[in-house]
Amino acid sequence: MIGLDTNVIVRYLAQDDAVQSPIATRVIERLRPEAPGYVAAIVLAEATWVMARAYKQSREQLANIIEGLLRSSELMVEHAEAAYRALGRFRASASIDYADALIAEIATLAGAREIVTFDKRAAADGGMRLLK
Repeated sequence: MIGLDTNVIVRYLAQDDAVQSPIATRVIERLRPEAPGYVAAIVLAEATWVMARAYKQSREQLANIIEGLLRSSELMVEHAEAAYRALGRFRASASIDYADALIAEIATLAGAREIVTFDKRAAADGGMRLLK
């Protein structure tokens, strides 16, 4: 198994760099279920943020990217159950960021009785309690 940094995932997805994108593609396409790439939860959150902000991907496109990464047999995603649950929450909402949904789901699965935030969108659609 090898760990994959956010920039490797983004270069693979975006295919926008003449030098780095082919290298990222080569690394990812050599992965196998018996020797997968490891995607930390923070990498999943960062990659989603970068694809939304820098590459202007729609919510639907982001959801499809996340689902593709989660379903890949060549990748092992940290907190996969929480990541899938966060994907459902993200798809059901018009405003919550995937990272906020992932934070809520990881905390919930870890046993948190509530998740508190100052983020109004996360509180409204993310199952968090808004601190005032």
